[in-house]
Amino acid sequence: MDDTSFVYWPDSPDGPDCEPDDIDAFLDRMLELTGETRRRLRAPAGHPVPSRHKSDDAPDPPPRIDLVLYTSAASEKSQKALRAVREVLEQYVPSQVKFSTCDLSTRPEDGEVDSVVFTPTLVKQGPGPRTSIIGNLDQEEILKDLLDASGVDRRRWDD
Repeated sequence: MDDTSFVYWPDSPDGPDCEPDDIDAFLDRMLELTGETRRRLRAPAGHPVPSRHKSDDAPDPPPRIDLVLYTSAASEKSQKALRAVREVLEQYVPSQVKFSTCDLSTRPEDGEVDSVVFTPTLVKQGPGPRTSIIGNLDQEEILKDLLDASGVDRRRWDD
């Protein structure tokens, strides 16, 4: 016999007159014994189901797209590209986009990760295949298509 401990449950749901509520009671008791709590997913008719997380405790969902704009501080085209990207991103839900910039004039080794040789270059690092847009991004439709294809929601201005 191994060292596994067994818990005796006098009103075991294993009997022939097993009801779903007995199983819930059994699971609640097991969780109570292990020091955990369990919220019921099923609520009586007319009562709302309690949420799994409080709004304060809810983790932020991961971004739907991760973008990096590689720039050079001395380049006017890089500054124009940064303004263009920010203008487009204002039209989308901010929590769904992770956006960062990388100045290759101060840290050129950072461009090696994405094989960036020219600035400005916008790189979609994920999820999905890596995609690069090279140039000053004057055509905002290209970035909008990338964001839309990645499932990023557009902002609703009536909020």
